[in-house]
Amino acid sequence: MNNRTFSTLILAVVLSLCAAASSKADIIVTLGPFDQPADFSGNYPLSPVTLGTFAFTIPNSQIVTGATISGTFGNNDIPGTTNVTADSDYFVKGTAIEVAACDSPNVATSGLSLSCDAGSTTGDPTPWTYTFTPSDLTALASSLSAGSLDFNVVQNYYGAVETGTITLDITTTPEPATVSIVALGLAGIALLRRRSN
Repeated sequence: MNNRTFSTLILAVVLSLCAAASSKADIIVTLGPFDQPADFSGNYPLSPVTLGTFAFTIPNSQIVTGATISGTFGNNDIPGTTNVTADSDYFVKGTAIEVAACDSPNVATSGLSLSCDAGSTTGDPTPWTYTFTPSDLTALASSLSAGSLDFNVVQNYYGAVETGTITLDITTTPEPATVSIVALGLAGIALLRRRSN
């Protein structure tokens, strides 16, 4: 292999590494759906309850660059119900970050516990989505690196907590330092080969 061909090969590898660094990969994990029994205790808000824990693995030499969590208030799991959920707030990592709120503004005056999806005559589940901010991702760094993130609910009024499948979508990219080291190493090999010839 002559120097020109070798240099072209090295350049192609470096360019492909740069392209890989800019490409995104998704880690998608799901929980649920959930059907919590109805609570009529009157001692609201209730203590936080962990509905489930997302378990995932961030690949070596990858960094988290974004994350989105989505789901529905209500689900279609219980035949004959209106598929609605009680007033409730949803969090990750304890109650550190609120990702969804199923809160009816007229609970105090109407006495209704059903909100969010109660406006539909069919009671269809209502979708929600939350995109984590850069400060959220910083706050979640230890949980993300550990590959474990709790999904929690605080019930604010009477009724049952029903949610659909909850999806966590994590975006990762290769660490810039890793790509740079490999690229510099290949450039060094090319330079040494040129000098030896």
